[in-house]
Amino acid sequence: MSSTDECCPHCGAEAAVDSRFDVPGGFCNSCGVVLNAEAAQDSEPDEPETDPDSSTDDEWTVRARDSSEEALINLLTDIDSYSSELRLSDEELDKISERLVEVWERNLFHGRQKEHVAGAVLTIALRELRSPRPAGAIAAALEVERVSLQRTVRKVLRELSTPVEPPLPGQYLPFIQAMLEIDEGAVQQAEHIIDESGPACGDPAVTAAAALYIVGKPLDESITFVRLGRITGTTKETVWRRTKSLRRFQTQ
Repeated sequence: MSSTDECCPHCGAEAAVDSRFDVPGGFCNSCGVVLNAEAAQDSEPDEPETDPDSSTDDEWTVRARDSSEEALINLLTDIDSYSSELRLSDEELDKISERLVEVWERNLFHGRQKEHVAGAVLTIALRELRSPRPAGAIAAALEVERVSLQRTVRKVLRELSTPVEPPLPGQYLPFIQAMLEIDEGAVQQAEHIIDESGPACGDPAVTAAAALYIVGKPLDESITFVRLGRITGTTKETVWRRTKSLRRFQTQ
């Protein structure tokens, strides 16, 4: 992500001006306001001695070129706000943002709820990077229904004509391991359990969660089916059933 050392004249946040996506003047990644480059240049003091804090908000143009652009900026800001909850890296955020702009330019938001399309873009971009997040976790973060989100993912994929391979259980392990805050070595052990079980049916994120339960539970009593159900956006019963299935393969 790219930002400058400027302060936002609207909210005062330091180093908040983001220069991505060819938005003239950039936009504030703290409050989302768009800064017009020409107006910003005109508002700069003629004398270097001039106190920069003496400028007023009226000297800046802080409106988007149109409501469509403003909505896009708000969505980009929203995506950044999910980074903590979904453990998104800077590389992942950049990829998601690039895809979001592409979808916006192709007018794929038209007639659809913006949160559903944003969630679909997030889902697709992370799958392209082979670091998916559970559908339930994304739905919870964006406060949308999981079924509606998954339906929108399929529609956006068709309209983008983008081939994206289905996610594998092992690709969810780093995210779930980070959410559980257990040793990274657990990922390798869980991968071994998944490999031994052969092709898995159902939600691959649940398979990953079940494998990490088998590995992590003996070391940490706080790892429960309820907790893993919340992380993957499913029920504790679903994680429990998948865990039983994986354990059957271990005993064979």
